Amino acid sequence: MGDMTIIVAIALAFIAAALAVVGGGEWAASKVAKERGVYERIVGKELYRLFLDVSPQEFFLLHIVFFAFAIVMMSILLGDWLFGTVVGAVIGIMGPRFYLQSSWKKRLRMIDEQVEESMIYMANSFKANPALPDAIQDCINSMGPPITQEFSVLLKEYKLGTPLDQALINMQQRVPARNLQLAVSALIIGRTVGGNIPKILEDIASTIRESYRLERVIDTQTAQGKMQAWVMGLMPAVVVGLFYLMDPELITPLFETLPGYGILAVAAILNVIGVVLILKIIRIQV
Repeated sequence: MGDMTIIVAIALAFIAAALAVVGGGEWAASKVAKERGVYERIVGKELYRLFLDVSPQEFFLLHIVFFAFAIVMMSILLGDWLFGTVVGAVIGIMGPRFYLQSSWKKRLRMIDEQVEESMIYMANSFKANPALPDAIQDCINSMGPPITQEFSVLLKEYKLGTPLDQALINMQQRVPARNLQLAVSALIIGRTVGGNIPKILEDIASTIRESYRLERVIDTQTAQGKMQAWVMGLMPAVVVGLFYLMDPELITPLFETLPGYGILAVAAILNVIGVVLILKIIRIQV
């Protein structure tokens, strides 16, 4: 009865938080705004760089609702309000942060995949109209986000008086995507030494295309090594399981005596080290 009362209280708290967002969001936001400095510094920058149409105050309110929801759900699913509250609190605190970080990594991957196509668009546009800002604008008109969002920020900085090379450097620092940084570096060098910009853009696209081809070849060649690493890592557990099925008395001392615990600990550590070393050896950076 006591557990049910606590669960009901948590559920009511969750409902109250939801009503605060739906019915009194503006009031709650004004209260949160007084103490928003730290939270904005932590979350505001990530929201901005992800181009999410959510203010830090709104995200904070959503975070509170998710926190309460996680506690209620884990308490119900686990059937233990104390353990469920602890697990739910951890999920409620770390969940939104993990979402922002994973979204940023996904965004960088998507930008890297769009760089090759954007360089081709810009090269073709530059041949018709030899002005890099116009080529970037044509790329924005022809492609979709997320790379066009970064190019739009670049053009806004340029139109507000920032030199084009500096705007390119700002984008390079703002977006640590490997292919984009390579493209910006080559473009800035080409503009500095007076190179053939369309040829530079086409060479960048060709380099990125070749890099992806090499990555696919390497993944194919190292797939067998990765499989061997995981097979070797799982094999000791399989062997122990087979021995236990054939003769439990032979394996039982490993799980019931202090020397057995020591042997298992040493074996597990050495096994993990072996798998890590194999994966590190076959990992090739392009």
